Amino acid sequence: MGLGDRSAYLKEVKAIMNPRDPIGAASATYRKVVNKIAKTLRVPPKHTRHPREDFDAVTDLIDNRAKKRALQWYERGIRRGFIEACDAFVDGQLKLKAGTLYSPSKLVISVEFKFHGESWQEREFRFKAEDLGFK
Repeated sequence: MGLGDRSAYLKEVKAIMNPRDPIGAASATYRKVVNKIAKTLRVPPKHTRHPREDFDAVTDLIDNRAKKRALQWYERGIRRGFIEACDAFVDGQLKLKAGTLYSPSKLVISVEFKFHGESWQEREFRFKAEDLGFK
């Protein structure tokens, strides 16, 4: 590409990226959105010559991050449930007799939790033994 060709190319790019031009405005908007999403996900933004494809790529990261976060919360729930079960066993709420685990007909599990930006709260969850697989 010669110097004259490069100058013509840059003029064409500037014309395309002109915010008054609907196509240029859409491209600029895609780039801004990609930057914002990348910042939120804490990943470097990737820009190519095709802003729409950049947008599609970064939104795919959202889906993957959401799945990863859901699995992390699922794992936390399993861990917390196991801890609660062990505590209930030690406290005598659950009893093991002749290889069979017995439970009271109603169980109450108290937990403390905190949502982002809020203070700690305590909540009780009530379950029937049948709901947890006991007979």
